[in-house]
Amino acid sequence: MTDSHYLLRFDDICPTMNWVVWEAIERHLVLHQVRPILAVVPDNRDPKLMWGPPVPDFWDRVRRWQGMGYTIALHGYQHVYVNRERGMTRLTPNSEFAGLPYEEQKAKLEKALAIFGEQGIRVDAFVAPSHSFDRTTLTVLTELGVKVISDGLWPWPHAGEDGMFWVPQQLWDFRPRSSGIWTVCNHHNAWTEQQVEAFGKNLAIHAGRMTDLARVIQAFAGRPLTIADRVAAFCDLMWNHRIKAVLWRMRRQLSKAGHAS
Repeated sequence: MTDSHYLLRFDDICPTMNWVVWEAIERHLVLHQVRPILAVVPDNRDPKLMWGPPVPDFWDRVRRWQGMGYTIALHGYQHVYVNRERGMTRLTPNSEFAGLPYEEQKAKLEKALAIFGEQGIRVDAFVAPSHSFDRTTLTVLTELGVKVISDGLWPWPHAGEDGMFWVPQQLWDFRPRSSGIWTVCNHHNAWTEQQVEAFGKNLAIHAGRMTDLARVIQAFAGRPLTIADRVAAFCDLMWNHRIKAVLWRMRRQLSKAGHAS
């Protein structure tokens, strides 16, 4: 894989998510034979992810997805933020794990994995809520046998010295890229019908460049992190922070204008 390829990732998969939107999305996935990463919250307690009553056959659906070749990832434990730690990625100031002691993180992750084990579901990767985790999180994950993480802003996957295989997640929408492995992260719960339609069109355009986690691991297992990777990730991080700063200033100005009127 020397040119650009795309992975799809859907976060916040849980029994109370927006199933009407998801079923429309899945029709596009099946049509184009795309096998995404599904980040599943094993014991959701976040009210923001409660879009409706829980579906009674949720775990049957997860088993079906795994049977279809979809990657099932562990998306934290309860998706409840306990502090304002940014963790290693420095992207967002909310965390379920970063900054907590080893024993506390281990207890959460053991409980989370136990739920998947009880349901007969294999966990193939870790996706941290709000991208926030620390080195303690990685230590616990490797001890518990989860050695693939979907995060980071590098252009290519790599095998880390921490024992993890890192598959970067750099995009939140399809963007033209000349080379690299680009994971497009989606939060579908609030999507409108128009957004689902736009997603389907984008997927059709990029169908020839779609890949899946199993193929990425096979192609890049053992690849080290390079200096070029680090530079690209740093530039991407600075760009993300700049955009957030601009948006924050715009919101502040609009708020002031609203109070003035």
